[in-house]
Amino acid sequence: MKNLSSIFVVPAAIAAALLLSAASAQKGGMACCGGAMTNLSPGDKAVPAKQLKDKQTASILINGGYIPGQISVKQGKPVELTFTGGKNLGCGGTVVFRSLKISKDVAVGKSVVIKFTPQTKGEIPFTCSMGMLQGKVIVN
Repeated sequence: MKNLSSIFVVPAAIAAALLLSAASAQKGGMACCGGAMTNLSPGDKAVPAKQLKDKQTASILINGGYIPGQISVKQGKPVELTFTGGKNLGCGGTVVFRSLKISKDVAVGKSVVIKFTPQTKGEIPFTCSMGMLQGKVIVN
């Protein structure tokens, strides 16, 4: 009977730990992937993309979150975002722009470029594969 109870106790303990971790992450604590979530608040300022003649560019480090977590761009001009994997990549190893149907993998110490041209003003969110890390592009 002892062995049978341990079959249920261990999975229950793991489930409880995961639930506590998720609850903590939602309150600005640690994310499930080992890094602090990027919690965007209305007071956070977007970093403007660098304006070049034919495109606008920005670099984002993935290291337990997105640094910076917000990028501002201009509508109608091509955007190139360079995502670089930091040491604390966690679930951030995949960058997902759901609304643009773009998903790219990033490795520690490596970079990938995501290109798009924003057609309308507003916000374009991006996340990790689990939706834990969050950032956004603000189109003006």
